[in-house]
Amino acid sequence: MLFRSWIAEYDGHAIRVTNTWLGGAKLYIDGECRDLSNDKFALSAGRPVLSARLIDGDTESPLVKVYAKAIFTVRMRICVNGKQVAGDLPAA
Repeated sequence: MLFRSWIAEYDGHAIRVTNTWLGGAKLYIDGECRDLSNDKFALSAGRPVLSARLIDGDTESPLVKVYAKAIFTVRMRICVNGKQVAGDLPAA
């Protein structure tokens, strides 16, 4: 599959993660691209591949972390302050 997308809503904010084979993974919060990764493989779902604060520039704002496992297929887990809010990877 060349394109996948995962969507969540948290505290009135839209969170979306996209992944393409050539474009890598991107984290969008309220339509704004806030982090990206061009890694082709993610062998461990134990460390985040993307992260950003829910409110840009606010260090007290909830932290969004995206975990991935990608070799032949891509699976993601979106967490806010450590709690899974979307994705197809099981909770760690």
